[in-house]
Amino acid sequence: MKTKPRNHGSPHEARGTEISGFGMGLYIHIPFCVSKCSYCDFLSFEGAKCQQQYVDALLAEMNTAHEIDTVYIGGGTPTALPTPLLCKVLKKIQTFNIIRDIEVTVEMNPITNAHSLLPELKAHGVNRLSIGLQAWQDDLLAKVKRAHTSRDFTETIQAAHAAGIDNINVDLMFGLPGQTMEDWLESIAQVISHAPQHISAYSLTPAENTHLWNTLKSGEIIIPDDETDRAMYHEVIRQLAASGYRHYELSNFAKPGFEGRHNANCWTRRPYLGFGLGAHSFDGSVRWHNTEDMKLYLEGSIQEGFQHLSTQDAMSEFMFLGLRMTDGINPHDFQSQFGTNLSDCYGSIINELIVKGLLEYKDGKLALTSLGLDLANQVFESFI
Repeated sequence: MKTKPRNHGSPHEARGTEISGFGMGLYIHIPFCVSKCSYCDFLSFEGAKCQQQYVDALLAEMNTAHEIDTVYIGGGTPTALPTPLLCKVLKKIQTFNIIRDIEVTVEMNPITNAHSLLPELKAHGVNRLSIGLQAWQDDLLAKVKRAHTSRDFTETIQAAHAAGIDNINVDLMFGLPGQTMEDWLESIAQVISHAPQHISAYSLTPAENTHLWNTLKSGEIIIPDDETDRAMYHEVIRQLAASGYRHYELSNFAKPGFEGRHNANCWTRRPYLGFGLGAHSFDGSVRWHNTEDMKLYLEGSIQEGFQHLSTQDAMSEFMFLGLRMTDGINPHDFQSQFGTNLSDCYGSIINELIVKGLLEYKDGKLALTSLGLDLANQVFESFI
């Protein structure tokens, strides 16, 4: 989920749209981190400078009431904020019109855990935690400048269980510098042994202008080759399936009933609001985002404008976002949303991808094949 002048419409007009029968998702960006990981190109900063001013600006931005059914607080590291500041944000969320059984997720780096933190988050409505482990081996964590250890992770997930947070995601990453298949299998097994309800497994993607990118270019470190990377991906699919996790999205696995609702809503083009530095929003037909300039954000110059989607843009998004889901896309949903037949719009592209073994029809839905999972970006680009 990753500049727009105000005269394209007011933010309150753009934010007024909701889908009948559903609320909107709410994303809140906290850009602060204890330390910057070597691979990270997210909008985030080390240290605690201007945290209080940032939260004040964030609360001022969150001044409209909407019906919401999911909340995702990401970053950065939200729990890098002092607990009283984070709880201020959580209290502000309570001023929105909240749908029953709302999902409220907070991302967490294990190094930020304190024994009093998780019960307090739980008391302020947090019912889902996303813990960034990435790897079990401390030497691999150090290579990518992760600040925590596997022991920190164990203490965090145990504290979460003790606090009564019974919906936990753990992030894992494969293709790390120096990572072997044995390392990867150990990481998977250790996470499974801690019984989280949800696991995300991502392939390391070197991004330009990061520390990792520079050390790769200089030859200081080496990452696993593409063949090993794909073998690691298929191994995590097998291991998690054997342990009762359903592979429901390219990089996400869940016990039945614990699929992440917030991101799933984004992949199916449900509306969401983004608050905070650089946060993105979508009302069903318009996308916009906030400034990435901290000085401008603190001064209240927040939104940079709107992108009005054409019908073709919306159709394209329906395809490349929907195909992220392993269940695939339903041609009837395409017909009901756009008033036209899927095959009339994309028939030749779909047939070509089927012949290449990248797409298939399963139970009436169009979905990626096993090969298509490996070449997903190639598939998505076909619909852009």
